[in-house]
Amino acid sequence: MSVNHPAPAPLWIASRDAAARFVASACNHTTVALDTEFIRTQTYYAELGLVQLAIPGSIALVDPLVEGIPADLAPLMAAGGTLKIVHSASEDLEVLGHALGQVPEPLFDTQTAAVLCGYEMPPSYQKLVQAELGIALDKHATRTDWLKRPLDDEQLRYAAEDVEHLHALHARLDQQLRELGRREWLDEECARAVARARAPGDPYPHLKVRAIDRMSPAQQQRLWRLLMWRDAEAMQRNRPKRWILDNPVAIRAALLENPGRGELESAVAADGKPSPRLAQKLETLLKETASAEELAIPLQSLLSEAEKARAKTLRETVIKEAERLGISADALLPRRALEHWAKHDQLPDELRGWREGVLGL
Repeated sequence: MSVNHPAPAPLWIASRDAAARFVASACNHTTVALDTEFIRTQTYYAELGLVQLAIPGSIALVDPLVEGIPADLAPLMAAGGTLKIVHSASEDLEVLGHALGQVPEPLFDTQTAAVLCGYEMPPSYQKLVQAELGIALDKHATRTDWLKRPLDDEQLRYAAEDVEHLHALHARLDQQLRELGRREWLDEECARAVARARAPGDPYPHLKVRAIDRMSPAQQQRLWRLLMWRDAEAMQRNRPKRWILDNPVAIRAALLENPGRGELESAVAADGKPSPRLAQKLETLLKETASAEELAIPLQSLLSEAEKARAKTLRETVIKEAERLGISADALLPRRALEHWAKHDQLPDELRGWREGVLGL
């Protein structure tokens, strides 16, 4: 049954005075719905184009391109007595942390909450609004350039919809979590998301590379060296990482043992984008002596036969517990974490907490 009600006309906020007034009002509420629109095509750091905020009875579309407004929004992000309701928060946290210097907390991520309530992961905002509230959303402005001004009525309507229903979703999902005894699980997940957004960068980017466990320790260490240089260069120049060094090129280079310039030029050019300058830089990097930090990085390896058997048994345990809880097995424990459990007899640090209790660890 639909619970749709006429939405309040959104406020367009493009002055510091108006932003400060709305922030002061929002800080007096226990909850505020939050979303962002941004562009990330030619930069490392996403460029914040719009901040949507909703408190009961009022929706504000705040223009962060106005000088000073990002700083005016920071106190709301830090207000400990105001819960920030966000859907699929990871990118919003990262964008706001960079643009405002403050990651929003405390947090209630409706997508994470829905997964803990039994939704197939990851449920979109549109699907969740339809399933929980009986409201069909019509999305047409997803490819908007949010850095252009003025924004037209259709763009503003689209932006307002992204926060219009978050309070209602929060009320329903919060109740379901409490009835299931899982409200603290969500707090743990959201706290981890905030901590990740605050981290200055990924210290182990090689671990996210597909099939990293098929590379030797020395190859993984060389790959880590190349990716750490790539990430630092991308941040410093504020350019997409793939513009500096694509993963496939980095992998091909890391697989080579003491490569010469010609081998590296071939590795760079294999995708049809030759760059002698990049090959020269990779040659310099690969000639460096491995640092103590590099030698201490975590490495991935293929499971032994005994570990494979243990992983299979543990997977059956995870599936059984997930079915009992009515949630996705991958939400309970992803494959990479399952392999870590099989190898080390414990969960990865980032997944400890409520999962340990559920899985009997």
